[in-house]
Amino acid sequence: MDATGGDVMSISFWQDDTQPGDVVTADVIIVGAGISGASAAWWLKDAGLKVVVLDKGDICAGASGKNAGFITCGSVEHFNRQMERMGVEDALTLWKMSQDNIDLIEELLVGDGLECDFARKGTYSLAGTERELVELKETCDTLVGLGVNVEWVDREQVARDLRAEHFTGGVLYQDDGEVHPVKLVRGILERSGAGFYPNHEVHDITSTGDTVTVKTQRATFEGTLCVLATNGYSHHVHSWFRDKIYPTRGQIIVTEPVAPFLPAPCYANFVLDYFRQLPDGRVLIGGFRQLEKETEVGTADEPSLVIHEALEAFLHKHFAHLRGVKIDYRWAGIMGFSVDGLPMIGALPGQQNVFFLGGYTAHGIGWGFKAGQLLSKAILEGEQPPLISARRLH
Repeated sequence: MDATGGDVMSISFWQDDTQPGDVVTADVIIVGAGISGASAAWWLKDAGLKVVVLDKGDICAGASGKNAGFITCGSVEHFNRQMERMGVEDALTLWKMSQDNIDLIEELLVGDGLECDFARKGTYSLAGTERELVELKETCDTLVGLGVNVEWVDREQVARDLRAEHFTGGVLYQDDGEVHPVKLVRGILERSGAGFYPNHEVHDITSTGDTVTVKTQRATFEGTLCVLATNGYSHHVHSWFRDKIYPTRGQIIVTEPVAPFLPAPCYANFVLDYFRQLPDGRVLIGGFRQLEKETEVGTADEPSLVIHEALEAFLHKHFAHLRGVKIDYRWAGIMGFSVDGLPMIGALPGQQNVFFLGGYTAHGIGWGFKAGQLLSKAILEGEQPPLISARRLH
């Protein structure tokens, strides 16, 4: 059975350099060397399996190398909205799973000496309007009642502690963190012991009985299992993903270094916009895709002038001391948004040896390492992850 589902491929006949004898064998073939693929390899490392990871580029060529480096608890929505949609018990379960993600990173990776600029100073969610302020206060009160480590901050505290203007207050989620995402993923993949094959763009996946064959323009890989860690590009691999994981573009700018002033990363505007100060003093800000919803879809990663101007205007509005600061970096990256806002882990329908994980909806670093653990349990033990099993979508 052809796992690619007849989808678009970008390798031409003329570019295919494989020879009949160019076959690499492995137990597990992982497609994608971002946070998902690296984490899946890491969690499978003690099972005695030979694992290889392929990518059409290098490590973190996609969203894992183009995100803001937030490691946050929860999902894309304020907790109260999630609770209204799925009930308090399930919403809290999701929260605890994402909190476990950062706990595992801190304990198993940073605690083992992985240098990735990891810090755990919390994240602020700031309100720019009275309507959002009311919703954030309700969310804060709910989480405090559930024993979650959050703290309310008023307008004066925000102005004093963040040197920020025009915010009406917010919540400090004290268990959240930040990281250098590329250093993190590189460290995970190196510690996994998996063989890594960069610049291997997959153009065919065939599942036949107990064997999966994955073809790139440079080699053919044969194994027992395949894992698709392709997130926003998943629909390029199989048509099943077309109405389940949507490629969505995110935009980020980074300033030249300035004196330290931000104590922790921040969200604003119902978590659509986000900013933090990096260890060298640079200020990173991303978001504002709501300004061009119709164009911020697909896998083209061309930056938008409208959005980048809005990002700069946001800095100038809320931080007077950043007016005139030079912008050193601008980029766009492709994220994978799931149809219901939740990650998904599972196997392709009718192909129980082709697994996948993704659909993090702008929270890949906040879910990816835990998702790798849950995927490994699904592969090795047949255990379905609670709430985020892809069986909900079959």
